[in-house]
Amino acid sequence: MSQPSPATPQAEIIQLRSRHFFSVPLSLSRFQRRWFLTFPRTYGLPDPDSQRIVCLLNSPDFSATDQHAHRHFWLNPSCRSQRYNPSDSTTKFATLSPLHLLLDSESPVARLTGRIRAERSNDPHDGGKQIACYEVEVMAPNEGLLRQCYYCLSWEGRGAAKTRFSSSGSSDVYWCSSCQEAGWVQSAIRRLRVQDILPWSDVDECPKDNLYSPNKLISTA
Repeated sequence: MSQPSPATPQAEIIQLRSRHFFSVPLSLSRFQRRWFLTFPRTYGLPDPDSQRIVCLLNSPDFSATDQHAHRHFWLNPSCRSQRYNPSDSTTKFATLSPLHLLLDSESPVARLTGRIRAERSNDPHDGGKQIACYEVEVMAPNEGLLRQCYYCLSWEGRGAAKTRFSSSGSSDVYWCSSCQEAGWVQSAIRRLRVQDILPWSDVDECPKDNLYSPNKLISTA
């Protein structure tokens, strides 16, 4: 992996506040072509990195260009999404519905493009059936997406700290200031231990949500 790029100007992490989640702030995260709803804060969790992913929002579309995939995805969440009726002012059946959370945020962050296609559902309750997926365009800037450290799996927004993570040289790969100071070699070893890849790993930590490894998404398992 290449050396990190210089620190970028601090940008605010975008926050989605929707009546469909009692106005509790949520954020968007992305690793390459996978999009996620995430918690921008720790909300007092004992292990603040153990559960920050709310749900996966899509299956990666490798037929799209990189430029298009950086702004668009086909909504196919790993949790239940209800039908969307913009004229419905109630919250009945819409609580925690990803489609409603995205489109009814107090600050606009996404919109529908009008295109629909069929995909195999990511919702385990659907048993793999084909569903209609809406194409979503993300209007929020890339700099506002919530980031996770590739090496130690810590997240931005811990405590009162507002320091943004820096790019580690690859697309959508970031590292925190601690791993950046430790250097690439020590951070890479740390990553192998934290993610329990090494057979002799003995890190006494709770499992952590992991944007970079879909098979280790604790929240959506």
